Formats: sequence, structure tokens, C-alpha cells
Amino acid sequence: MNQLKIGRFLAEMRKQQHLTQRELADALGISDKTVSKWECGNGMPELSYMQPVCKLLKIDLNELFSGEKLTDADYKQKAEENIMSLVKEAEKTKTNIIGGKAFGSANHVAMDAQNTHQINNTFWSTTGNECLEAVSLPDWGGYCPSEDKLHLLECLSGKRVLEICCGNGGSLKYAADTGASDLWGLDLSADQLEHARHFLSAHGISANLICSPMEEDCGLPRDYFDVVYSVYGIGWTTNLDQTLQHIHSYLKPGGLFVFGWSHPIHKCVSIENGRLIFRNSYFNEAWYRADLGGSKIMLANRMMSTYINALAANGFIIEKLIEETDLEKAHAADNDFGKKALMLPTVFVIKARKR
Repeated sequence: MNQLKIGRFLAEMRKQQHLTQRELADALGISDKTVSKWECGNGMPELSYMQPVCKLLKIDLNELFSGEKLTDADYKQKAEENIMSLVKEAEKTKTNIIGGKAFGSANHVAMDAQNTHQINNTFWSTTGNECLEAVSLPDWGGYCPSEDKLHLLECLSGKRVLEICCGNGGSLKYAADTGASDLWGLDLSADQLEHARHFLSAHGISANLICSPMEEDCGLPRDYFDVVYSVYGIGWTTNLDQTLQHIHSYLKPGGLFVFGWSHPIHKCVSIENGRLIFRNSYFNEAWYRADLGGSKIMLANRMMSTYINALAANGFIIEKLIEETDLEKAHAADNDFGKKALMLPTVFVIKARKR
């Protein structure tokens, strides 16, 4: 479906009806920026607006999807082409959300672990931090209450601590500042670890940093750590069970595992014109590849039950599930992400313990 062609057609039909963008927007109860976005080819009218748009512009749905006025001779052919185009787009494309970033054109793909690691390693070694505005403790991400309020990690003083997907080292500094005595970090990206090494060294902090996919046995000590945690890291794994098995083996008996990730319902819903719109099926856990900030990423959407059941199956006792919004932060944000966080959780954090 050619959105640029459709946008030009909408603009032409609007002008034929002697309507400004503001007048059309007012008639539909939306902003003129939304109309401008349609006419520039940067989006399509939502389903609920399509028939009202057609009525105001004196066209029909088939002409809207075709981006041109149709004669009786080509009407049937265009109708069939438009139906097939809609079916193909529904099969291939969805909107996904990580943190507060929404992106489209996410295509379902077969997952190959080596290829996925290569793609995601390139992303995090180049534009990852800038694109996703990577967070670190005490922030759990989104508009979730901070660790300073939640106290999920309990007391880190004198503890042996491991961070999964430690990134640029911000969370390891937090652990050091709160008294952790033995710091370890694991990350897929050697470039991220180099940033972390310089950052921690500049603050006089020593840490053992290991470059490896979290799903693989990378030689970390077994039954050693008091606390393992991860901020927006676990969701990148290509094999959740293997990752949790390894984390379980690293922890002492009774050791603590805490991780946060983008909430599954957050990734299904977008906010448009002040309304929540379901864009993806909650039950679809297929892998997808998408473009973000000029780089590609590979991810899978997982249901909340997938994380909880995997923890239980791999020797963890779940002590707490956080699905809260920091209302003060969300109200102060004054943006769509903040408004969305007032209506549904954008982040979840799970506190679990090794049996």
C-alpha cells in the first residue's frame, strides 16, 4: 500500500471539497497535525476514522486504499489488490514498543541465535544507548518507581553482585555506591564493556567484566553471588530457560534475582489522540526484526506468564511482582508515554530467590 500516493490523494480530495487541514481535523475531532501526517504519507487514518474521512471527502474506501478515483472498469481489480495488500501487511507488520520508543515495520522472522547475537551486538555497540536511552539503577525504566522506593535488592552492603547486560556500567556504580563488595558484569557487547570499564575506573571502582551472551556458559563462578540483577536486559535473551538456568547456578542458595523489562501489555498498545489502541496480540510471542535508529534489532515479545513459569521451572521462588506506575513522574512528564503510564504498566520488575 503506497502511503505517499494515498497522502497526495487525500490532500487533493480535501482541497476539492474546499476544506483546510484544520477544518477537516475539526470535523473528525482530531488535530490538524494528524491530518498533515496522513497527507505527507507518514501514516494512515485509523480504522474508526476511515469511513468519516471518506464521507467528508466524497470518496469510498476502495478509492482511499487505492489513492485515486476509480472507474467502474478498474474497480473490481483494485478492490482485490487492496484486500491482498491489507492481508499481507497484517501478516508482516506490527507496532512494537521498547521502553518509551515505538517503531513500526517489524517483520516476523525465524530466530537463529548466532545471527540474533550479531545483530543485537552491532546495535548496542553503535546506537543502542542513544536510541533506547538505556536506564540504570536506581531507575527500573519507564515510569516504574525507582529502586530507592521499592528496595527490591535489599541491602547490598558487603554483597557479591552480578549484573546481566551491564551496559555502560551505570548500575554497577549504583551497586558500588550502596556498599557491594565484589562487582561483576556480563554483556554481549565488547564496546559496551569498554565504556563500562572506563566509566567505573574514572570513579575508582573495580569490577570483573565478561563479554558473552547470557545464554551461554561463560565461566562465571557457581554458587557464588548473593545478588544477580538486570535492568532491561533479560528480554534480549534468545533462550530464556538457558539464561535462567545459568543465573540459578551463579547464585548461592537463597540468593536473590531481580530483573525488570518492558511490560508485555505496554508493547501491545499505543496511544493515539489520547486513546489506547491495541496494535499487537498479547499472545503472539514470535521473533521479529526491526529498524531502530538506523540499526537493526532482533527481539521476541513474551507474555508475563512465560517469564513467571520459566522462573518457577528453573528453581526460583517468586517473592514479588511490580506493575506500578510512579504517578508523580507520569503526571509531570506531560507526554503520550506519561499519559499511557497512568492507564497501564509500562515496566514490570520481578523479585525471585534461588530455592
